[in-house]
Amino acid sequence: MKRMIGLSIGGLQKRYGDLRALEIAKEVGADAVEINTSSAPFWDFREPTSIYSCSEDEIISHFTAMKKKAEELGLAISQTHGRLRGFRNDEEENRAVLENVRLDCLAAHTLGAPVCVIHSVATGLVGPDTPASYMHELNLRWFTSALRYAKQYRVKIASETFGDSPKYKICDFFGNTDEFLKSYDAVCAIADNADNLCACVDTGHSNKAMRFGNPSPADVIRRLGSRVRVLHLNDNDTLTDQHKIPGTGCIDWNDVLDALDEIGYTGVYNMELNLTHFGEDFMIEEATFAVRVMRQLLKNHYATD
Repeated sequence: MKRMIGLSIGGLQKRYGDLRALEIAKEVGADAVEINTSSAPFWDFREPTSIYSCSEDEIISHFTAMKKKAEELGLAISQTHGRLRGFRNDEEENRAVLENVRLDCLAAHTLGAPVCVIHSVATGLVGPDTPASYMHELNLRWFTSALRYAKQYRVKIASETFGDSPKYKICDFFGNTDEFLKSYDAVCAIADNADNLCACVDTGHSNKAMRFGNPSPADVIRRLGSRVRVLHLNDNDTLTDQHKIPGTGCIDWNDVLDALDEIGYTGVYNMELNLTHFGEDFMIEEATFAVRVMRQLLKNHYATD
């Protein structure tokens, strides 16, 4: 069984441009990519230099060219990464983020990516003393609003697991696995939302949430079960969001792979990494090493396949 290794290429897009980033992903040995459409000011319709500020035809043309390039290279586009910020206590900003998530869904559809990953409402943006009921209400409104566009453009939105809130040195509200699942299931209970919603496990985020009594990354996968459709695989020391190569932090990767097997995961083993640990001049070398490490990790774990 071939297990595809994916690479989130946001950092490469920023440094080398979208098309060259795809070429690099192929050169370093990735089978698939997650394309970034989240980082401001590059993906914000309010910024004059952003492709999102262009006409819809121009936006479609841009992502059609990326899709063609990926096809020429033999790279799968397993997912995109859309909004890093959900709703907050600012209705003007909420209207803007909703238009940007519409464009994220349009981009995913044009690229042929089945899933667009977005973040939940965050403690760092609404404050640590926000009542739990309001956090759930705001997150329900955020995902229900975003899912209108997922349905329109025939893609799934993946809710990404959270970790801590560094600003307040506490667990992010939706870094709590119980609260994450409660919110996820509440969104799915509305009409046909479940058809277009799934989960993205970020192992690094879940590893940081462990400090506050939450399950290990592997047990988060077990608890989410079949909701998990895409991955952000990365490692850390539980203290900071390092986005290191798997095996260079403290996550038990054999347990993570066991958990993915237990839930019947058959998707891409996508890594979301900070490729600048040794400086921007070494991004390509670090990406190359990361893919080699991930391939060896999978080979060793599934040696009897």
